[in-house]
Amino acid sequence: MATTSTVAPVNYRVPLLATAAIVLGALVIGVLFSANIGLLMIVGGLLGMVLYHAAFGFTAAWRVFITERRGRGLRAQMVMLAIAVVLFFPALGAGSLFGTEVRGFVSPIGISVLVGAFIFGVGM
Repeated sequence: MATTSTVAPVNYRVPLLATAAIVLGALVIGVLFSANIGLLMIVGGLLGMVLYHAAFGFTAAWRVFITERRGRGLRAQMVMLAIAVVLFFPALGAGSLFGTEVRGFVSPIGISVLVGAFIFGVGM
C-alpha cells in the first residue's frame, strides 16, 4: 500500500523581503555614516535571521521551561553567558586585545536608547 505525502511549498517571500530590507538599510547606513557600520548591520541582521529561524531566543527558552519543565534552553543560555564572560572579561581587564584598545562603550541616554528600548520591548 503506497502512501503519498504532500509537502507544503516553501514560501521564500518573507526571508527575501527581510534580506532586502537588511541590505537596503545597510546601504543607507553605509552611505550616511560609514561602510563598516553598514557591514556590521548586515552581519547583525543575518545573525538575527539565523537565530530566528533556529527558534533560539531568551523568551522561548523561558516559555519552554515554565510550560514544559524543560531547562535545556536555559542551560544553553547560561553556557553562552559563561563563555562570553570568560572571553571578554580578560580583554576588558587588560585594556587591549591583539594590539587594539578594548573598552566598554558608554554614552549618555538619547533618542537611540529610547528607540532601541522600544524595539527590544516589542521583541520581548
